[in-house]
Amino acid sequence: MNIFVTNLNKKTTARQLFQLFLQFGKVNSVRLIMDDDTRQSLGCGYIEMDNKAGAMAIQNLHERCFMNCYMEVNEVSIAF
Repeated sequence: MNIFVTNLNKKTTARQLFQLFLQFGKVNSVRLIMDDDTRQSLGCGYIEMDNKAGAMAIQNLHERCFMNCYMEVNEVSIAF
């Protein structure tokens, strides 16, 4: 399952996001979207998990406050 996360704190690291999602099951990959010029986070990213773990993560993390920001966590139907 591919998951798109928005409204992340711009200081969130891929490792922190990995750890957050890991509590729901195996995380296959995490990719933060970075600004090409500044190399700073744009506050969004993709997580790949298996379907069951991904569904649980979406259910539990959507609109949850993480690092002082309320995340939007949704399934996406395209691969990244």
